[in-house]
Parts: sequence; structure tokens; C-alpha cells
Amino acid sequence: MKFSPLALGLAAVCAGPAAQAQSSVQLFGLVDVNYLRVSSDGSNGSVSKLGTDGNLSSRLGFRGTEDLGGGLKAGFWLEAAINPDEGTGGTTSGTNQAIGAFNPATGANAPVRSGTQGLTFGRRSTVSLSDSWGEIRLGRDYVPGFWNLSTFSPFGTNGVGSSGFMFYPTPSAARITNVRASNSIGYHLPESLGGFYGQAMYALGENSSNAGAIKDDGKVTGLRLGYASGPVNVAYGTTRTKISALGDLTQSNIGGSYDFGAAKLMVLWGENKTGANKTRAQLIGAHVPVGAGQIRAAYTTLKASGVANDASHLALGYVYNLSKRSAVYAHYARITNKNNGTAFDLGLGVTSPGGSSTGYEFGVRHSF
Repeated sequence: MKFSPLALGLAAVCAGPAAQAQSSVQLFGLVDVNYLRVSSDGSNGSVSKLGTDGNLSSRLGFRGTEDLGGGLKAGFWLEAAINPDEGTGGTTSGTNQAIGAFNPATGANAPVRSGTQGLTFGRRSTVSLSDSWGEIRLGRDYVPGFWNLSTFSPFGTNGVGSSGFMFYPTPSAARITNVRASNSIGYHLPESLGGFYGQAMYALGENSSNAGAIKDDGKVTGLRLGYASGPVNVAYGTTRTKISALGDLTQSNIGGSYDFGAAKLMVLWGENKTGANKTRAQLIGAHVPVGAGQIRAAYTTLKASGVANDASHLALGYVYNLSKRSAVYAHYARITNKNNGTAFDLGLGVTSPGGSSTGYEFGVRHSF
């Protein structure tokens, strides 16, 4: 939703009349609330709760651009995760490194606990310059190895059908940079390359040079290259994070989709490595338009080496669009552990060897 009068008024006060024709600011957001029930084999039983992000991630943000002339533009993007079921904000990570568990006796690490730190712009916080040569972004942004998990999965990375259950890093890894990295320098290719697109990133862990073995911890490098034209979209992405205690984390994937009109087919392959530990996952899925809505289906298998266990993930769902900005949805999913393992679940731990975790959710989504 554009607030042009407000934006122009602020521009006139801060920068004079010339800025009125050059600047724009937007307030935007999305609210997604659902009822969720998850049950898992073993001693943990089941849980029912009101949750969020079942279809898309709830957020509140501000973004804007200024035309500097000659094709050059400056921009900013501040986007915060919100939990509308609780009225709290999401978390962030300052140095791309795990900082340990919360200590209730001392209050240590309190800023990273969800709901205790107020509103943080942890989803994205960037300033940028763009031109015909592309865009340079500075700040907190999505890592190149994340985008395929969202683009080439029928459920994206949301809800019980999320690709993240199988495609996020191995259970042995700290999942600090599986989606975003702080302190990043990023470059995005321009949109005028005949369908080719891409992103490169370098992020700093900000440790002292005399910190010994951990001096490079939190350093992130990544690359994504893709091609989209007509019904075809295909891309490769990879991100590497320095983690001395684990032997570094590498998240790589390749995905593609083809829109037949009557259905959109998606495939995704991904590998996550931490030292000698490795998981590989393969997904096949589809979007099928039905009236004002869309059927979604995905099936994923995971093979593990050196850590965790094999597993599979089945997800089915339907999203019905009430308007361009509002929708209702219902999803069902089941994760089954293999090899007598218990590593994978839908948010409630499995305690029976080789057990399963089952969940369903239905909710409402509204954007503005």
C-alpha cells in the first residue's frame, strides 16, 4: 500500500521541493494466523495451538527508492517478522553465529529469544544502489542458497508442508544462515539479461583477527544463478558458512519448474554438509489451479550420511483466494523417519525409533 502523500510530505521537509518527484516510501505487510495440530509417535503425544506463517510469513515492513538521475537509484528495505498469534516480533542474528542458550539466572542472550526483543528487522534490513548494471545491497539479506527452497517447493518454506523440514541444514548444524545472513555485501544481476538472473553474497562474522580458530566463524559466501523464460524456471544456489566447531556448513541446491497451464510441476534437489556429515533431499511437487484456488502437493525423500537418519515428507494442501489480498488455506503433512531414527518431525519431537510426525493446519492470510 503506497503512502504517497505521507512520503512526499516527509521528502519536502527533509530534502526540499526537488525530492517530491524523486522519492517514494511504502508501508507493507502480511498477517497469517492458523490453527495447528501436530502429533508424533512416542512419549510427546500431540499439541494444538494457534500459530502463524502457515501459508506465507507474517511481516511488517517499510521500503522506498529515490531516483538519483541518469538511471541510478538508491533504496532501503526494512522488514520485520511478526507473530500475530502472540503480538510479538521475530528474532535476528547479529554475527551469523550461534550464541548459546538463554540463561534465566543471568539473563544472558536474552536479545535472541523470540518475543523478548521487541520488533527487529530480521527478515531484511538493507540499503542499496541500482542501475542498468544491477543492484548492490548492504545489510541483512537472504542468502543465495535459500531461494530455491522457496521458489521450487509447492509450499515454499511455510507451514507443515515446508521444504525446510528436509532441505535445511543437517541436524548437527547451527541453522543461523540457512535463510539469511547479517553484515552482508550482495550483488544482484539486472533484469535485462534475457531471462538470466543471479545473486552473489559475502558476509562478515565480525570476529577479531586474533580470535584464533574462530576468527572466520560467521563468514558467509554464496552464489545463485538461474534462467526464467515463459513456463520454464531453473536455478542453482549455494551458500557456505564458516563454523570451526562443525567443519563449516555448505548448503547447495538446484531446482526447476515448468508451468503446463493445467498444472505447474516442480523439482528440487539439495545437499547440506557439515564436515563429514551430509544429507541429500529430493522433492517432486505441483500446483494445480482449481477455480479461485490451488491444490498443492509435494513428496520429499532424504538420505543421510554420518548424521541423523533417512526420512520422507508428504504434504497436501489447498489455498482458496477470497480476493487478491486475502486467502484461506488447509494443509496436511506427514514425516516418516527411517532406519529406526527420530531426527525429523513437524515441530514435536518423535521418540519412537522409526516413528512418524503428522500435522494439519487451517488458517487465514491477509496482505496489505
